[in-house]
Amino acid sequence: MIVAGPDTIQVADFYVHASILHPLVIGSIAIIVLFTSLRFFSNRSIAAMNVTDWIANVAIGSTLAGIVNGNSLARGMIGLCTILGFQYLMSFIGARLPSQHAWILSSPPIIIAFRGKLLTKVMSRHRICLGDLYAFLRQKNILDLSEIECVFIEANGSFTIYTRAQVGDRKKVDVLLQVPSYKALCDDADERIAENTGDKDGLKACDDQQNHLAGDAC
Repeated sequence: MIVAGPDTIQVADFYVHASILHPLVIGSIAIIVLFTSLRFFSNRSIAAMNVTDWIANVAIGSTLAGIVNGNSLARGMIGLCTILGFQYLMSFIGARLPSQHAWILSSPPIIIAFRGKLLTKVMSRHRICLGDLYAFLRQKNILDLSEIECVFIEANGSFTIYTRAQVGDRKKVDVLLQVPSYKALCDDADERIAENTGDKDGLKACDDQQNHLAGDAC
């Protein structure tokens, strides 16, 4: 049904005298207060490192938009303080948690490729599209999967890649061994080398056992 009549479209749909200054005045005040707060807080406040930071960043943007579009400045400022306070509390606790309990606040990286082969079952379990991975590899100028030492999806959803050239002949890479799934796969590879008397060609296929190890460690 088509609605027609003199009141179908009103001037108030485009212009409201009582509220036209709200976005300019109240919105500017809110933006200045938020900018000042973030400027004097630690840089950690705006770092998107984990899911808590992502929630806080989205909520801050939504709350600020609400203030600019007509919500109460006082209630909006209380909301922003609550969000920033929650993020500060979570990061404060996370910085003091023992490493073995860090998973409580931040999920460990997910390994989706190991030594030239894709862990397809892990990718399927975590709904990771093969096309997205290949797009990332192209951005990093990776021409062949054999160049890859490992690919992770970090807690914030970004891809991280290390090539075999970067790892080189190092037997232990401390940064990588902090990831449980990578450490489990390295231990499994060492056992296979021992069983195959150093035949590394037999280690290239990421079989069900490797997918299982990587999945359990995530």
